[in-house]
Amino acid sequence: MSLSTTDLAAVAAEAAQAPGEYLRETFRNGHVDGTYDSLDVKAVADRKAQQRIHAVVEHHYPDHAFDGEEATTETDSDYRWVVDPLDGTNNFASGYPKFASAVAVLYKGEPVVSAMYEPLVDSLSVAERGAGATVDGEPLAADGDLPLEHGTVALIVGLSAVTDPALADRINALEVGLRDHCKRVVTTWAPCVDWALLARGSIEGLVAFHPDPYEQHAGSLLAAESGIQAVDTIDDDGLYVGTPTTETTQRLRSVVVGL
Repeated sequence: MSLSTTDLAAVAAEAAQAPGEYLRETFRNGHVDGTYDSLDVKAVADRKAQQRIHAVVEHHYPDHAFDGEEATTETDSDYRWVVDPLDGTNNFASGYPKFASAVAVLYKGEPVVSAMYEPLVDSLSVAERGAGATVDGEPLAADGDLPLEHGTVALIVGLSAVTDPALADRINALEVGLRDHCKRVVTTWAPCVDWALLARGSIEGLVAFHPDPYEQHAGSLLAAESGIQAVDTIDDDGLYVGTPTTETTQRLRSVVVGL
């Protein structure tokens, strides 16, 4: 790899924070323009946030590919920036204060850098493959020791699963079944917020079911570099399961597969 992850991480952090002020002001204004349906929201804020992120990436790396949830720019490069400019659009539009911006850098298809920024709490999480992770400049270590049965597990479900009738029953089974094995299951509709909580040990586990790649690349790298032990079989069965210990992850994975 010709570029240092340190340099890439600095730009990813800058890019993730670029729409922060705009998103804060728009959210607090209380009026969100967009197109609404029964499953999703396409807000003007998504597009404008992505424009701000893209401008930063293009300034530093104009020859890199850019894969945003709102638009994609293809180039002949080994580097691809995968971006969700407003993770949690439904929350944003309804006035629920849980949303973030996510940026991941892939090199030959593998995430090597991620940055996730939560504007309302002004919190930035950054990870570099092989170099660890930080939150607001402090090292991250997901070393929580709360037993799973007393803990909280985040359940992330991708839009592709929600809209697939063949998977709908499985989604319901996952949510109901997980409740028998932990104190609480949270479905925030803002995966990046969940990933940040997992990485700093604030929740005890995370299960992703056919997740959207725009948050999954950034989140899974942040989790790995903070010490989360994961079983990632998304390519095979659409599942990712992660907790702070291998034993707990295997136990939770067995539960999930059996549901």
